[in-house]
Amino acid sequence: MSDSEHNIYFVGVARVEGRGIVVASYNNEADIDLAGVKQVLEQPNMNMQAGKHYSFAVGANQAWHLISDDMNLIYILICQHNYPQRCAHGCLEELQRSFTSKAGDKATTAKDRALDKMCLNLFQVLCKKYNNLAEVDKLAAVAKKVETVKLVMQENVDMALQNCVKLENIEKQAEELQQQAGVFKRNATDLKNKMWWKNMKMKLIIGFIVLAILGIIIGVIAYMVDKNKKASESSGSSSGSSGGSTN
Repeated sequence: MSDSEHNIYFVGVARVEGRGIVVASYNNEADIDLAGVKQVLEQPNMNMQAGKHYSFAVGANQAWHLISDDMNLIYILICQHNYPQRCAHGCLEELQRSFTSKAGDKATTAKDRALDKMCLNLFQVLCKKYNNLAEVDKLAAVAKKVETVKLVMQENVDMALQNCVKLENIEKQAEELQQQAGVFKRNATDLKNKMWWKNMKMKLIIGFIVLAILGIIIGVIAYMVDKNKKASESSGSSSGSSGGSTN
């Protein structure tokens, strides 16, 4: 039962003179049939003792609470069936005091609904006050605080669960990133090795070419040197032969 619910349906003041006369009444966000209220008041067993509370259920959703005074006025409260009886009795007693102070003895002679306008503000304030259980009932106030704490705790639990889910997702993503990092590292290592072997092959090929060129150059130089040497030797031999013949 929360503040947003309409706990109080109807308040009114009536008297019984062979027939029920509702001198003042107020419907608080509920369609209460005054004809039905009058029929209840006109029941033969409606002999009420002044100052005594009477409570009974009407249908599945309504509870009626009545109290009378020494002027044979009956104060009526219709509310939710589970509205606390102690609060309903407190509302009736405040209704009796406020109405007596406001209307005096006018109600003893007033016609049907003659005092509606006079008591409209009084009834509205009363309904607003007692419609909020947390304001008029300590037990209800404690229950409301407990409910508020429960809601806060539930929100905290939900938030913690959401954080756990987020943490699990983060951990899962971290594991996936770690796995991807391992794969990337292996691929990078393989690529590095391939590039190293490629560079090494290129260096070996270049070295082989350089050596081949050097070998060719050295071979050509050696061939030229050897050729010149042979030519010199051959020329020296020819000069020696010519000199011997002259002697």
